[in-house]
Amino acid sequence: MNRRAPAGGWVIAAACLDGAAAGCGCSGSPSAGSPFPGLEQVVAAGETTLLARRLPPEAAAPQSSGDDGGLLIAVVRMADGHEEMRVAASDNGRYAVRHASRAGDEFRNLVVEDVNADGHPEIVSRWLGGQLDVVEVLARAAGGDWKPILQNAGQSVEERRRPDQSIGFWITSRTYEEGVGLPPVFETRVWRWDGSAFTEEATP
Repeated sequence: MNRRAPAGGWVIAAACLDGAAAGCGCSGSPSAGSPFPGLEQVVAAGETTLLARRLPPEAAAPQSSGDDGGLLIAVVRMADGHEEMRVAASDNGRYAVRHASRAGDEFRNLVVEDVNADGHPEIVSRWLGGQLDVVEVLARAAGGDWKPILQNAGQSVEERRRPDQSIGFWITSRTYEEGVGLPPVFETRVWRWDGSAFTEEATP
């Protein structure tokens, strides 16, 4: 059952359809009993579905009179080998992709949660880009579209819930400022929601 979870989270239907998705933790392939009708409208012939999730209508973007099935999120490996995340909305039973992201080279994980404490879910995806951990946060935009409100990368990315119930991102990266023969130097920068955008928190 889909339901609103405490602290602004959503418990949603999820299915990993290909064990090749790193960090997915499950394997298998679509079947006739798939909980994701309409997936074939989002994934083209020759593409592999790595993961699919559905948001219930009450957690999805504002609906027009024709929207009837919430959102379908799919991560696919395209025929050229690249991986892409697609957010599709239902309109009278047909799904159309409203946003597509390639935040990194390799998809790692996907979480749907309220990041900016506005009472609506955002889509947080994690990717591997070279040797960096990449995070992208998608939020609802006008007309039922989605847009990135954060895209950043570092050697490590950590999420922390803040007192105002928004989520901050602690991103640690190498500075390359160390002297010859000395150990690497790392720096952590904090990105927080300021009410309208993610901004870097000033260093004390």
